[in-house]
Amino acid sequence: MVKLNRKSRLSLILSSFLLLVTYVVEGWMYGLWMAEFLEYGVIFNQFADQVRYGILYGAAITVISLFVVILASPFSLMTTSLDGWLRSDTRAFLSIFVGAFAFAILVQRVDYFARFLVMVSAVFLVKLDLQLVGLSRWLCSVILILLCWLGFTGGILAFYS
Repeated sequence: MVKLNRKSRLSLILSSFLLLVTYVVEGWMYGLWMAEFLEYGVIFNQFADQVRYGILYGAAITVISLFVVILASPFSLMTTSLDGWLRSDTRAFLSIFVGAFAFAILVQRVDYFARFLVMVSAVFLVKLDLQLVGLSRWLCSVILILLCWLGFTGGILAFYS
């Protein structure tokens, strides 16, 4: 393990704390949404309540894991994969269409976009601090996923307690 100086240690602790708080708040808000959705929704009615909560929780954890892995991947890998995608006119048109749809959703639901930006910023901040410490990408991804899971689960548990 790399020996950290005082400033790096404080920065890493502070950014990790901010990431945890961000995902605790997001877990709390997701718990509220999940309770309202399952109370008034008509989806998954054939399952017991515990299974319904498990399905929604598992879906959220899967999305968070994919989200963190995508954000922790190198930027050059994303641009290389997108370069091949945009060589065709049809694919470029489809990308513009999806981008316009995403922009329309963004304009209508600014609150969701702001929450998304806060989550992305928290992940990038911890990723930057972990890379400054000298950890590999794999270890950064694992630590980020664990911290996000811990915060999100803590928020859901805090909501239901």
